[in-house]
Amino acid sequence: MAIAVMVINVYAKNLEVTIVRAGSTFDTTQDVIVKLQYRNTGQKKINIVKWYLPGKELYDPLFKITCNNVPVEYLGPMIKRVKPSAKDVIPLAPGKIISTVVALSSAYDMSKTCDYSIQYNMQSDLIIFSDDQTLETIPDEPIDNLEFEIQSNNIRLPIKGRPNKQHNQNQIMTIHKRAATLNYVNCTENNTIDLINAVSWALKYANESFNYLNNIISGTTRYRTWFGTYSSTNRNT
Repeated sequence: MAIAVMVINVYAKNLEVTIVRAGSTFDTTQDVIVKLQYRNTGQKKINIVKWYLPGKELYDPLFKITCNNVPVEYLGPMIKRVKPSAKDVIPLAPGKIISTVVALSSAYDMSKTCDYSIQYNMQSDLIIFSDDQTLETIPDEPIDNLEFEIQSNNIRLPIKGRPNKQHNQNQIMTIHKRAATLNYVNCTENNTIDLINAVSWALKYANESFNYLNNIISGTTRYRTWFGTYSSTNRNT
């Protein structure tokens, strides 16, 4: 096991990961998309587990994203997989590049408007596949120079806040669960259904209002209608 980890991390030193912005601006109705590139800078083939070369949709938290230096939550699916085999890899020859585009805003909470810092960040033993044949090809490399994480360059994108489908679905499920836990006395079945729907809509409205106030940075017509003159102190209270 120790030898396998050593092999993986030797090969990780030759795997260069780069992310490139796919556009300078993104409309609030568009996904925030980046281009992900793997490049083999070494002299030997690197086998990359294909799960970590995604299509447009993410199924693993491959990126470390912050909003004004605050970590952004990954909302996408987390898939528990079996140990990869040789059929689950994509070979990357020396000097070659493979790339894909990834939609970040469908998997990460980008509901706030701010400068987002984006970096690929994954453990090398998850990305690089090694088998018995690979163990025989290990380069003569000092162990203290081995790397255990693969990180890309860091890019910054000014992004307007946008809804996240997964986040909205999670909130709706939470709202329905909260409404369903209420107690109802002397209500017909129709009355109960009407009350559950009413509470669900009230919770949804309150949640949307909270998110709206949490994201504004200046007075808006909606804010002034509710509260009058805008100030950050008033907003925070």
